[in-house]
Amino acid sequence: MSESRIADLVWEPLRIPLHTPFAISQETTEWTDNWFVRLIVTDGWEGWGEAAPSRALMNETADSVKEALEKVAPLLIGQPVSWSLLHGQVGEVLTHHRAARGALEMALLDAIGKKQGRPLWLFFGGATDQLETDVTIPILPKDQVEELTKRFVSMGFRRFKIKLSGEWEEDLERIVTVHRLTGRSWLQLDANQAYQPNDALVLLARLGEKGITPVLFEQPVERADLKGLAWLTQRSVVPIIADESVTSEEDAVRLIAQKAAHGINIKVMKTGFSESLRIIQRAKEAGLLLMIGAMVETELGLTAAAQLAAGVGGFAFYDLDTHLFLEKSFFEPGFVASGPVFRMTNRPGWGVLRKGGSLTAP
Repeated sequence: MSESRIADLVWEPLRIPLHTPFAISQETTEWTDNWFVRLIVTDGWEGWGEAAPSRALMNETADSVKEALEKVAPLLIGQPVSWSLLHGQVGEVLTHHRAARGALEMALLDAIGKKQGRPLWLFFGGATDQLETDVTIPILPKDQVEELTKRFVSMGFRRFKIKLSGEWEEDLERIVTVHRLTGRSWLQLDANQAYQPNDALVLLARLGEKGITPVLFEQPVERADLKGLAWLTQRSVVPIIADESVTSEEDAVRLIAQKAAHGINIKVMKTGFSESLRIIQRAKEAGLLLMIGAMVETELGLTAAAQLAAGVGGFAFYDLDTHLFLEKSFFEPGFVASGPVFRMTNRPGWGVLRKGGSLTAP
């Protein structure tokens, strides 16, 4: 194959309203404030990526992503399309711009996969072509929790991720409501740093009294409180999964050394692909559970996360559901969904198709 080089890098806003506010303890999302990134290659291929920043969780915004892309674009033009491209000078520019780096690596991989005529879940190892995702119940009034839960049950979902506010009596009511409506379904808790270690333990004890045992408790305490996270991990009756506490391989090494969690949630918008692969390797070596997640992303970003996890294999939990909250869909994903079950396609690259039209919904 002749050497492909980057001819241009372009991006456009990806703003879509949500039909239900995606409320977590740290922020509420009513519109996506993302970017659609296109890496244009000299031999005619295009690689696509999505940047989905979070001010509350990662201290990134749409404006900061745009600034990062403007800085890095001149460094990319004329460079060869290779997996190692984002190291060196380009990597230095994007060190603290994780969403931009994730989008660029996503676009670069898409271009490589398309040129090779190969789907990226096979590029990553082809461990499986299928996964089953959970679905999220945000922090909402009780009547909306009931309505949303019933809707997802009717769609065949069996795994429910419940967002927590840190007010344990309110959270307890929300969990009990979802449990009542879903029966023997798989329940997951996600506090997004809202709890103190002891309060999190009290919540689990109160749930135990009601005969409810979640399958995991994700990021219960503040991200930097590894001591508190380790204290809870040693005492919890359910697996503790670190999310915001791990945004780099260095974070993962520190967490493993302190035995501060039973598992790690991998997100491309936190770490990009190359760093995610290093974290996955560290987690597997330490015998930790693996989860794949996302920010509030469209089918493009979710496809990339799904194909990473399916290709690498060894994941216990999948949290790839935010497309279900969007009022409009501008992409056909690189997977075929049957309720909660995703089966990867064999289209090259991510296999995502654009439906056309403006990506900024009115």
